[in-house]
Amino acid sequence: MMMQQMMNQMSESWHRTGLFMGMHWLWWLFWILALAMILWAFWRIHADRAEQHQGAMRQESAEEQLRARFAAGEIDEDEYARRLRILRETNFGS
Repeated sequence: MMMQQMMNQMSESWHRTGLFMGMHWLWWLFWILALAMILWAFWRIHADRAEQHQGAMRQESAEEQLRARFAAGEIDEDEYARRLRILRETNFGS
């Protein structure tokens, strides 16, 4: 019983003097930073996928424009094949 009273007194004195005062805020800061890092990681993954999708859309759009010019007779078959090869090789920096 005496040991329990002594432990209670020690515990109360630590809290009253402020020895644990900053720990609560440190834990909040830790969890806020952890959540921010997780959200940042998800954002980066999504941004990378969006970039890849936009690159693919630009590729298709350029090829469609080239096909339209070939169909309209603006360029001949050799020019079409050369430009199509260049488009597929460069992949717009991907």
